[in-house]
Amino acid sequence: MHLNKKIILDYLVPFFIFLIFFVIGLNVYKDYGISFDESQHRETGRLYYYFLKGFFVNLDLSEKVLVSDIKTAIQEFSFMAPAFFDMIAEFYIDLKNITAIEEVFFTRHLFNFLFFLVGCYFFYLILLKIFENKVYVYLGVFFLFFSPRIFSESFYNNKDIIFLSVTMLFIFFSIKFFEKKSYLNAILFGIFSALAFVTRLPAIVYIFATYLMFFLQSMDDEKFLITNYKFLTTSLLTTIIFVYIFWPYLWIDPFNHLFYYLKVVTRVMPNIQNYYLGEYFYFKDSPWHYNLIWIIVTIPISITIFFTIGFFKVLINVIKNLLLGDQKNHKFWKSKKEMFDYYFLMIILLVFITKIKFATDYDGWRQIYFLYPFIVLIALNGVCYINSKLKFNRIVNVIFLALFLELFFLTFWIYKYHPHQYVFFNPFLKNLVVGKMERDYWGVSNRSALEFIGKTDNRNKIKIATISFASLENSLQIMNKNDRKKLLIVRDLNHADYAIDSYRKEWNKPSSFFNLFKTKFKKIYDLKIDDNVINSIYKREN
Repeated sequence: MHLNKKIILDYLVPFFIFLIFFVIGLNVYKDYGISFDESQHRETGRLYYYFLKGFFVNLDLSEKVLVSDIKTAIQEFSFMAPAFFDMIAEFYIDLKNITAIEEVFFTRHLFNFLFFLVGCYFFYLILLKIFENKVYVYLGVFFLFFSPRIFSESFYNNKDIIFLSVTMLFIFFSIKFFEKKSYLNAILFGIFSALAFVTRLPAIVYIFATYLMFFLQSMDDEKFLITNYKFLTTSLLTTIIFVYIFWPYLWIDPFNHLFYYLKVVTRVMPNIQNYYLGEYFYFKDSPWHYNLIWIIVTIPISITIFFTIGFFKVLINVIKNLLLGDQKNHKFWKSKKEMFDYYFLMIILLVFITKIKFATDYDGWRQIYFLYPFIVLIALNGVCYINSKLKFNRIVNVIFLALFLELFFLTFWIYKYHPHQYVFFNPFLKNLVVGKMERDYWGVSNRSALEFIGKTDNRNKIKIATISFASLENSLQIMNKNDRKKLLIVRDLNHADYAIDSYRKEWNKPSSFFNLFKTKFKKIYDLKIDDNVINSIYKREN
């Protein structure tokens, strides 16, 4: 009986949880619009995939990508970016001979979700190493998967959600490397360090944090470096080799290209401004609290509360420990769990410090979505700490009940406002920020707007323009063939039957453009999500 119970808890429960997650994704992946730079990512993946394919297969001249083509393409910044996910997606698209453009993007969305599901599974494995009580483990997985913004973007955000997922793989293998120094763990750690780095450059922060932890271990143990230098060296060499392998831009002239990319990466920014707390800011001029406020107003309130408790608990422990640093036989941590707590705290602090000091801020906090699993993890530490201090089981049960009720609310919200979960705001703080923060910054809702026009206007040809930043041409690609023939995208309002506003201001348009819009077009429809208008349709008045 004990064995059966163990099998159920250890294998069957997580199997069915992730099976349910998979079925959910399989049923909704075709429902989302297209993000504003997804087409460019697809082109980057195609370029490098066909370049690589040419080494193994005899291609027609029309398909073959030569070194000269790569050199021409990388004059544009977008083709310099890492393309690991895009190449994998393109391989499957080519393997299955998928040619219909909407099916191409549906396939990318499914693959995006599957990467996220893998990230959730590795987060589950990480939680198993931290918590003995499985309730905390399942709570952590649910709060990651059913976070509305994370959930929706898991289908089309092929940068930040992929990075979040790769980060979980990195953390899992870094923990394995902490637990046992061996050549196998060193190589795996090096491979996933490289994969994280080429997915997004901020990975350098938590890679640095990992080696800093090794440095602290060496201060606790004089023999640490003598015993483990060969494994640390192996991990560094593996990282360098696989950065080159995973990043196509480096295949030609790796050193010059790497230094050039690092030089220009922060200079290439779209010509838009941040709308934050009712004001517009240039990217580099956003207030220091930009990401902090975005996180607070868009994650579950219970995670915010318990993260605060868990954060200060760990921080106080760290400070106490450092103050005792001059004592004989001092150790930076007393247990494996305490070491992991310090590790996760260090990552969060380093990311925020570097983000405030060096980075540019735009599109909410999506560039640091990869921190959300750490936030959930530290929040669970906060729950665990509070429960350990309480003497009454009833209060502990109330806390768990409140957490599961919030999960139920999040799940219901995801269902009710599908497929526009990307504009979720915490209901306790929503009224303070709705209308004062960016809404659909990627124009994903444009698909819904175009579908509305297509269904309500019976003409064979309809001309549509946008007054916002996001391209309608992108959104049209993920719609069916009949809609693509029927809906014509125009840039001149004089020729448009309809105008769409996804509420991200286009700064390059002349004042005459907006004057024409105000005098010739009348609003006929608002797409409203949880009392927040995220897209509006205007029709030309005769």
